[in-house]
Amino acid sequence: MSQFQSFYSGSQTPPQPQQNVNTFTPFMKKKGWKLILAAVIAIFVLILLSESMFIVGESEQASVSRFGVIKRLILNVGNDFHTEYAEQIKDEITASGDVAITYGSGLHFKVPFVDKVETYSGRLFTYVSNSEVVNTLEKKQYYITTYAQWHITDPALFSLKLGSMGAAENQLDNIIHPVIVQAINRMMAADFISNKDALNDALNEGLRAINEDMCVRGIEVKDIQIHRTILPAANIDSTYARMQADRAKVAQQLRSEGNEEYNKAVAAADLEARQIEAAAISEAGTIRGEADAEAAGIYADAYAADPAFYAYWRALQALETAIDQDATLVLDQTNPLFADLMQFITE
Repeated sequence: MSQFQSFYSGSQTPPQPQQNVNTFTPFMKKKGWKLILAAVIAIFVLILLSESMFIVGESEQASVSRFGVIKRLILNVGNDFHTEYAEQIKDEITASGDVAITYGSGLHFKVPFVDKVETYSGRLFTYVSNSEVVNTLEKKQYYITTYAQWHITDPALFSLKLGSMGAAENQLDNIIHPVIVQAINRMMAADFISNKDALNDALNEGLRAINEDMCVRGIEVKDIQIHRTILPAANIDSTYARMQADRAKVAQQLRSEGNEEYNKAVAAADLEARQIEAAAISEAGTIRGEADAEAAGIYADAYAADPAFYAYWRALQALETAIDQDATLVLDQTNPLFADLMQFITE
């Protein structure tokens, strides 16, 4: 037992391993702290970079605020809202020059931990109203449902004036449907039902009034239309009768126009036929006159060759014309025809 204890407690105990442990431990601790510090710095740099950059999608718009004050807007390319409605929004924050406006999606930069970014969709939204009864100018009633296409054009004004899609829908409901109702109230039923040009003109006028009001809220309405029209039962018969009368009037007008065109065509054809006939008669007379003149010239040349024969031949023609088969001719002996006839009888 004493030898065993002296082996481990004596001078034979190796001191070198104890010295190596004491020198290696501080080295490992020092290297570990460096790794931890590098990792912390890397994480901080990544967080700083992530807080310094943000991405705006193709169909998105964004507003950048600093301590609650909007400093910058990022809008879709082609957004001409601030040019088109410059007069209406001249007193708003985005027209004061304190808010920078840039265009285009993609990567953008901001001040980290200070600037706050809010994104808004740039797509069209659809508003649909409830079905309500409206009256035309002559107090005829119709059930209609209206719709509108709208989008956010100024995120700053939208955020300050409305703040949410629900508030925007309520505001649109308070403006769009009354404008359409008022447009229908000023129209006759026949125009409302069948004259789409008149209805579209009225709706376009209403659209301008709506945008005059909504532009200061950062919203633009692109289109408003009648979504559905249903006749009340009491108006169906009278409306159908009016539509039939209108169609009959149009049909009669078309028939009248057709008859007028037919009469014009017939008159033109008759005139052309008479002109052709007159030209043909004139040409025939000209040809006949030229032929008679040519024949007369031939006769003259022939008669000039033997005047005595011509006189005799003309006398025979005169006799042939003057007498018939049973006629009695009395001639004086001095008549030239008497000598010729006596000579013919003698022969």
